[in-house]
Amino acid sequence: MNLFDLYYKDYEKWFETHSEIYQEELKTVKALLPEGRGMEVGVGSGRFAVPLGIKFGIEPSAKMAEIARSKGLDVVETAAEEMDFEDEFDFILMVTTICFVKDPFKTIQNCHKALKKDGYLLVAFVDLDSPLGRMYEKNKAKSKFYAPATFFTKNDIINLMKKAGFNDFECKENLYGDSLDSLTFGINGCNGGAFKVVKGKKDLK
Repeated sequence: MNLFDLYYKDYEKWFETHSEIYQEELKTVKALLPEGRGMEVGVGSGRFAVPLGIKFGIEPSAKMAEIARSKGLDVVETAAEEMDFEDEFDFILMVTTICFVKDPFKTIQNCHKALKKDGYLLVAFVDLDSPLGRMYEKNKAKSKFYAPATFFTKNDIINLMKKAGFNDFECKENLYGDSLDSLTFGINGCNGGAFKVVKGKKDLK
């Protein structure tokens, strides 16, 4: 059974307990979000898609997809590695999804295929090369969510995106510190913050 089918209540509770962190993550994504028709890969319960105005997403967890649909989203139940869209979207967003997929490169390749000419992919993630990322990595075996996760650095993500055919990168970050209880906030260029958003443009060369 999908991890998020089992623990969807805990997932929802996290956002309620850490509402300030959630709002800061939303602001950071919004700082790079393009206009046009978007899709969220790993839409979950719609925590990001709904406030960001994204109407469509894919999600492998049936329970999460059900919650997202109850919020008015159009959701296809499929894994990122198996999605098959072509030249359909102006932008695609992934928020922490990349650390849970089985094949990150295939996922990013599928996103490239799904984007229109000059479309954008935004990958949001907890950077391994940050105090909070290192704390998550050190303690992930104790977490029901992060135990199976793979954490990436900014360079890891950019290299995967380059390999899949993206260029013209931008990066914004937020969340500074090594504990959820003592984070400081601010949207900046990427140099030490935990929550990063890397935006790349589809390269047709």
